[in-house]
Amino acid sequence: MRHLAIRCIAISALAACDAFVSMPRRLGRVSTVAMAARVDAADATSNPLKLKTQFIESLERPYELNAGDGGRTKLLDDVIDAGGGIANPGSAFAAVAPGVWRVCYAPHMTTMADLLRGEFSVQYDLKDEGTIISHARYSFPIFNLYGYLSVSGTYGSVNDELCRVDFDEAWMRTFDEEESFGEGPFPNIESVPDSITKTLIRNIGRALFIEPFAVFPVAYLDSEMIVFDFRLLGTRICARKER
Repeated sequence: MRHLAIRCIAISALAACDAFVSMPRRLGRVSTVAMAARVDAADATSNPLKLKTQFIESLERPYELNAGDGGRTKLLDDVIDAGGGIANPGSAFAAVAPGVWRVCYAPHMTTMADLLRGEFSVQYDLKDEGTIISHARYSFPIFNLYGYLSVSGTYGSVNDELCRVDFDEAWMRTFDEEESFGEGPFPNIESVPDSITKTLIRNIGRALFIEPFAVFPVAYLDSEMIVFDFRLLGTRICARKER
């Protein structure tokens, strides 16, 4: 039950996936991002592949969370506005989804991590039969908190613009030191040892899995990149298929 209050804050933020609105942060490689952001209007409408390439090249870590930055956000907006990708992404989502996806850009997540002087790494494993397991690795050294927050459920298409993800289970695996991350997360709720903490996290997760957080507009989709649009809070999550 150590630091249980902070763990509850973490599950509340990550399970909902949009606890904080985006806030840009300055990077050491400002020049690279700024140069990538200087895309003229003609490219934004005539060369969506070039825009996507520039966005990916602006990422310091292609399959990990990157810090929020005005240049990156502009590039991602341009990719979406250019109209590339698969038509009717909401309807196409279920066919493209199977695989392991990793969140590479979500300014609200990195903002929350910065506030707590920590770091997140988020993975979605989507199966052919329409099930999903997500593991969010967290590291907050100042609180001596290390571990994984995991959720599972189902996914599918709603219409040409919308998909939905219905999570129904939540669990955590905590470690006393960062070196223990090699043990990985618990793969499913059944593998978590029974405890008061397991029951509490499970109940908190189920309470947060509400309709407004289940349906997502798909702003962009291709075979290896997807952008979910959270219009209510004015933020987006971009993930790339790792395998």
